[in-house]
Amino acid sequence: MKITNSVTEYIQKNLMRKNAHWALKDGKWFFEIFPGIWAHQESFDEFFPKYEYRRNPRSGENPDKTYVL
Repeated sequence: MKITNSVTEYIQKNLMRKNAHWALKDGKWFFEIFPGIWAHQESFDEFFPKYEYRRNPRSGENPDKTYVL
C-alpha cells in the first residue's frame, strides 16, 4: 500500500486499480498493464498498488480564522 497526500492522486490511482481489465486464459487470471500487454494476477499489486490518503502533517489547522498563514 502506498501513501499519498494528494486527494487527486488518491482518486486517480485507486480508479485505475478498480477499472483494470481482466481476462481468464487457460484457467489463470491476467490483467492488462497497457493496451495489448497482459500480466499474471500475482504481479497486480506491483503495477496497481492500493493508495491510502493521509493529510499532510505540515498543513496544520489555522486556529485564528482572521489571520491568513
